[in-house]
Amino acid sequence: MKSKSDVFTRILTALTISPFVVLCFVSYKSLVGLVATVVFFASYEYLTFSLKGHGHTIVRLLVNTLVVLSTMFYGLALEKFVYSNDNAKRPELVFLIIMIAISSIVIFSIKDPKKAKDFVVNGIFSLFYVAMNLSFFFPIYLKFGASLALLTLVSVWVYDAGAYFIGMRFGRIRISPSYSPKKSLEGVIGGFVTTFLFFLIYETAREILLSGEIFTLSAVNSLILSAVVAFFGTVGDIVESSFKRYHNVKDSGSILPGHGGMLDRIDGLLFVVPMFYIFLILFS
Repeated sequence: MKSKSDVFTRILTALTISPFVVLCFVSYKSLVGLVATVVFFASYEYLTFSLKGHGHTIVRLLVNTLVVLSTMFYGLALEKFVYSNDNAKRPELVFLIIMIAISSIVIFSIKDPKKAKDFVVNGIFSLFYVAMNLSFFFPIYLKFGASLALLTLVSVWVYDAGAYFIGMRFGRIRISPSYSPKKSLEGVIGGFVTTFLFFLIYETAREILLSGEIFTLSAVNSLILSAVVAFFGTVGDIVESSFKRYHNVKDSGSILPGHGGMLDRIDGLLFVVPMFYIFLILFS
């Protein structure tokens, strides 16, 4: 059970950072910068604990830099080509190019085969797990507008908050004792209900303020998306917890007081964002 001071620190951190994050959705390029910054810290944390004891700090930094550049290149290229009718232009190929670049740098820099393999595998995994998944914010923003891109982010915040506080108060049934012992079914249900209510309020505000938006969410859409956020947000959290248990670390980092590391804060988001985009594509 967390102390009142821990909860206060968690809330204070969220209230301090959230306004800045939300402001980054005002323009597409500021969103690209935001995502690149988050990817930098989250990928660095993952590479740090997954390659602990392997040395070669410079190589790890180079790999992390390439992971971040993939996000920036993809975001800028997607903006340029999204309205193009030329289907031959595939900006997502940047991730494959960076994958080859990561492999090449590692192979030419590290002579120990075991360490080289670990660097390649974890570097490529970070590329797709962190950078590519989070980069789904870009097509959501460009195809469906800033308000739905922001909704994708804030819905995960709301779910996390609802699941956290309701789970702390009423949690009894543990859904993942092996990987995340504190996560409860009551917390998941509470987070789902909280998210659904937030969707209804957010969509009402969108209809009033942004009547010309491309895609509106019905009550049924909101219910389904709330389930998407609850399920994939929970799975993403448990998956990251399994990584930390495997590498015997409590938090991915300490950059966010009360929350742990950046990767701890976005673990659910990494799974929700691509699924949110898939939903919008299927139902738009």
